[in-house]
Amino acid sequence: MKQPRQKLGGWLVLPVLCVLMLFLPLCAGAQGYECEAEIPVRVELNGNSSEEFTVVILGSSDADPMPAQQSLQVAGGGSATFTGLHFTEPGDYVYSVLQAAGNTEHMTYDDAVYAVTVRVTNDGNGGLQCELWAVKDGAAEKTQEVRFLNTYAPPPPATATPVPADEPQATSAPTPAPAPQATPAPTPAPLPGWLPQTGDDLPLGLLAGLAILAAAAAAVLAALRRRSKK
Repeated sequence: MKQPRQKLGGWLVLPVLCVLMLFLPLCAGAQGYECEAEIPVRVELNGNSSEEFTVVILGSSDADPMPAQQSLQVAGGGSATFTGLHFTEPGDYVYSVLQAAGNTEHMTYDDAVYAVTVRVTNDGNGGLQCELWAVKDGAAEKTQEVRFLNTYAPPPPATATPVPADEPQATSAPTPAPAPQATPAPTPAPLPGWLPQTGDDLPLGLLAGLAILAAAAAAVLAALRRRSKK
């Protein structure tokens, strides 16, 4: 009974060994049937700022191979690379690469989005090869560069307005004292209406009458004096 069982076990081992012999070459071949890609990015900056900008990559589907890091920190004027994109099947793999906006005041962030295509093809030697290109949103031409341009433009500092030096004030001439006003001569009281005013023409009859009266008065005075002497 032991011999038949041993023969039966030998016949069962042979198919298992054959299957293993078939799969070992396939697995070895699968290890060489692959390729890797890298996506470089660059961030330019107009102005002076120490901020580090965040660039992210998004796949078209959950099945797309993703890089080792799905976001990069890049200083203005610097560059970085998405690495570790590992492909094992031919095809076109499309990714979106964009910049996450920060919150720095007076900073304008480039909001461009790049569609990056990684084309994986057979290399003719039993392996895979990759080529990639990028297309910026709103553009039609392909580019090999993923580039963002940010601008930092704070307002100029306020400039103090210079205070002008005190200018000497012109000394005004003293106001001359008012000239003394001449005191008007008193107006003489008017003479009675029957007396002639100065400058009026005297009538001759009146003058003659006055002369007679004066002569009569003188005669009366003389007579009175003679009587008083007697």
